Amino acid sequence: MVASMDSREAAERESILRSATRLFSALGYDGTSIAQIADTAGLDAERLTTYFPTKRRLYLDVMGRAHRFLADVIEARAKELLAAPPEQRAEALHRFVDGYIDLVADHPEVPALWAHRWLSDACDIGDPDSHNAQPLAQFAVDSMTAMAEAAGADPLYTTYTMIWCIHGFTLSGVLDGSGERHGVHDVRQLRRFRAHMHQLLERELRLPSPP
Repeated sequence: MVASMDSREAAERESILRSATRLFSALGYDGTSIAQIADTAGLDAERLTTYFPTKRRLYLDVMGRAHRFLADVIEARAKELLAAPPEQRAEALHRFVDGYIDLVADHPEVPALWAHRWLSDACDIGDPDSHNAQPLAQFAVDSMTAMAEAAGADPLYTTYTMIWCIHGFTLSGVLDGSGERHGVHDVRQLRRFRAHMHQLLERELRLPSPP
């Protein structure tokens, strides 16, 4: 009986987190209510608050999960880039770019959540920026610094160029000549985008293309 209750509570909590993630990424924190989240999760608002007493607490948990997705990729690829000898930096950079593209293609809610924050959504909640995003972003910048400075490039803006481009392509894709939109689910366009990002950063950092 206890195991059954634990399983039910775990399922309800996960349903709340998934529903909140979907709504926060679509409507933003400011545009989403607890009632909407509860309705999407198939619960009443009172039941939801037994797991998350406030919308702020729920938002921080959603952003914490998004941060963990980012951290798993960025920390591993940045460490690899920092450790790569000069002749292997281009390959390590490609793996960094590809890892980030794969992450946001699999979890488009991550760039969507951050797009809302970049537009001042949940501006009264600073924790995701100061405790999560800023140190992780700085680690990514640090991994680019030696290459960028050697090429006379700005490491901060080189890193953010990669982030902005990948987030933009994931969220919006590109329009073809007929006005049809193509994005990460279009295999051909995704392959073109990867190649473009590789070339863009190679040229910015004056790295030779890997064989």
